Amino acid sequence: MMIALSIRDFVLIDALDVSVHPGFTTVTGETGAGKSLILQAIRFVLGGKAEKRSIRTGAERTSVSASFQLNEDHAVAEELKERGLWPDEGLMTLRRVLNANGPSRIYLNDQIVSADFAKLIGQHLVEIHGQHDTSALLNVALHKTVLDEFAQAHPFLEKTADTYRSWDQAKIVLTDLEAKKLKREAEIQHAQQMLDDLETLAPQDNEAARLGIERAILVNSQKLVECVTEADEAMRSSNVANVFGGVARSLERAFRLPELAEAPQDSPQLLSLKAAQDSVERALIEVNEAMFSVESAKLAFAHDPDALETVENRLFALRAAGRKYGVDPDALPQLWEEARDKLGDLEAYETKLASARQEVTQTEMAYLEASGKLSALRHSAAQTLSQQVMSELAPLKLERAIFKVRLDDKPIERSGPDGRDDISFEVQTNPGAPFGPLHKIASGGELARFTLALRVCLADICSAGFLIFDEADQGVGGAVAAAIGERLQRLAADKQVLAITHSPQVASTGDSHWHLSKRVDGDDTTATKLTVLEGDTRQEEIARMLSGSEITNEARAAAERLMMAAV
Repeated sequence: MMIALSIRDFVLIDALDVSVHPGFTTVTGETGAGKSLILQAIRFVLGGKAEKRSIRTGAERTSVSASFQLNEDHAVAEELKERGLWPDEGLMTLRRVLNANGPSRIYLNDQIVSADFAKLIGQHLVEIHGQHDTSALLNVALHKTVLDEFAQAHPFLEKTADTYRSWDQAKIVLTDLEAKKLKREAEIQHAQQMLDDLETLAPQDNEAARLGIERAILVNSQKLVECVTEADEAMRSSNVANVFGGVARSLERAFRLPELAEAPQDSPQLLSLKAAQDSVERALIEVNEAMFSVESAKLAFAHDPDALETVENRLFALRAAGRKYGVDPDALPQLWEEARDKLGDLEAYETKLASARQEVTQTEMAYLEASGKLSALRHSAAQTLSQQVMSELAPLKLERAIFKVRLDDKPIERSGPDGRDDISFEVQTNPGAPFGPLHKIASGGELARFTLALRVCLADICSAGFLIFDEADQGVGGAVAAAIGERLQRLAADKQVLAITHSPQVASTGDSHWHLSKRVDGDDTTATKLTVLEGDTRQEEIARMLSGSEITNEARAAAERLMMAAV
């Protein structure tokens, strides 16, 4: 709730400091005394327009401060905490300063904040009902939110929003699949052609690299054969094998000589001869193997034009396929596998498409069920709210008017996460007249009383703790004014209420009474003064409101009766 208001050099107000008490505060004063300046100052500090003409004549700046006591569960608490602006012990002061030669600044407990942020939190702190203010009760765009809060529809809204998101996502998936369906046939043909080509080619792992090496060898086979043939002929012409064979036979004859027959096996001569024989035998084996290997190599590198052509044809086919599909020839086996998988996916497309259509149908049915329950709750709440408001209209001299909450079904394509209903508050002010939006159909005085009736019925859903009514009693008096005062009193049971009034019946019902008057200073400047009235001074003001400029004893007695009746 607001606990204090301080104004400096604002239009006609030079200095004003007042404590704002709980309950119902009435504001009275002669026409032109500056009652509306209180509202202008509150709008200003809560982020409203900052106009240089608001600065009092002769002053360099104007400033307005409003202090509020907030609970931990207040509607603005989370926003303030997220920004690191939550005040100690919940005491928050908004102060706005406008300099004649500079911009305005808004401070929240001495930290600068934007006007937009002040407006954001201001709508949860103060709700002003006046001819120049558009509250949620008059804003058609917010009527759905108001009705949902009245109906306590949060669980139904959550379910509706969840099912809508699921339905919306399913539609996105289906739309994507259907868009791709147009390309599907071409993709199948391409994948099938690729698969046919690769299955015919049947590429093997690293085949192109291997064939490249084999081709290089085959291309140079003639030179290789010449080199190996020369080696073979050299070995054969040298008669190396016959030489080593003759040496071996000579050593064998030496072993058979009688002179060596009696020699000890470990004699140096016999061991030396044995070593020579072993070496010659090894050499002879190596020579024979070398000759065989050279001859084999000669055969291996034999020039075969047919083999070269076969390898080149295969290698060129692999390279051509690689160029066609934009991959390295050795990547063709992987591409072959991917083509099989892709074709399988494409051929399973109809199954995916059918599944996506089924998902859209199921999620749509879930949304229709959830939004249907929400609509049913709204219709029930709309009837209850309409009846409650209608019960408030007759005492407010609106007995011929009809109030209704209008619900229209949206086409399914216009539905959203908040359901399938368009909701608006409409009135018929006279029998036979058309229904229409409240703020367009009702006159100024009627609008104030309609708003009051609505706010009385919707008091529990108002996040603002401070309600201000500007001349809700305009154009009425007597019993109607008393009914207005009684309803403002009811609102003040749970909220702070401030009412600017010209009605003694309303003024007498307040818990606190502010009086505004003009004074003319010695330098012929005019200023607005606020006085808190109590006891006799308050009775005198109510008597003035009853009788006019000349206060009679009868007026004082009537004022006393009104004040006693309001206790």
